Amino acid sequence: MRKIATLGPQGTFSETATRRYIAGLSASATNTPPLPSELVYFPTIERALDAIGSDCDVGVLPIENFSEGFIPSVLDQLIHADLKVIGEVILPIRFSCVGTAAFADVQQLFVQFVAKGQCSRFIESLGHCQIVLTESNTESLALARQASQPCAAIVPAESVQQEMFAAVAENVNDYENNQTRFLVFAAQHYPETYHAKAAYKTSLIVVDEHDHPGFLGEILTSFSRRKINLTSIISRPTCTQFGKYYFFIDLDGHLRDPAVAAALNEIEAISKVKRLGAYLRADTHV
Repeated sequence: MRKIATLGPQGTFSETATRRYIAGLSASATNTPPLPSELVYFPTIERALDAIGSDCDVGVLPIENFSEGFIPSVLDQLIHADLKVIGEVILPIRFSCVGTAAFADVQQLFVQFVAKGQCSRFIESLGHCQIVLTESNTESLALARQASQPCAAIVPAESVQQEMFAAVAENVNDYENNQTRFLVFAAQHYPETYHAKAAYKTSLIVVDEHDHPGFLGEILTSFSRRKINLTSIISRPTCTQFGKYYFFIDLDGHLRDPAVAAALNEIEAISKVKRLGAYLRADTHV
């Protein structure tokens, strides 16, 4: 039995992404079927990451949203965590707003703190009601059910299918093609797979330990000279002194690719590089 860490409680987008990852394992299995999987739910990203490699074999956790960008707390954890990235899942994110009364009459809106940023325009249009932040979309729905006064909740669109409400507004997310990217994490000893003709992405962390001028330009040149496409580059403070940063980089290609290997060897001559892992690129067409 393979145990997979993810964010709880049940009914979250993290659970949906995890089940999509499991389904992908089954679909790609050839001779040997994948091990049965058990989802283990954690209340925070930190606790889920800590469990990987001990209580759990792998973990599926959000890293980036289409509109909100990267999740800083995940990036900060990866700096010191002894984990590697073995996969990614791209999940379409659709929100609805449900009300126990007409929206003009609701007095409270329950919304998960991340969902709030992804549905800001709709929330602004309500204007008059008190906003109550929750830890999960499941909690938002539960609080709306229990409330004695007229209220509303922003919840995953799938949650509305079996519910009866006085008012329902669909697709309240700011962007119609809203998506969240999840990464699949494992301990360093987790077995690696490689298919020479497949499309891969690589994630890594680079830090300038000597704080020399032109450092970032040299990194970019090492990649651009070899026609390596960078899909993202994000800076995070090292929390040691002002002006000192880690750089999180995603690129197209595998660590085994000659061009990628040559670029990283060149970069390692001037900085410290932490290879988070190479993994099959997810299909982003939804």
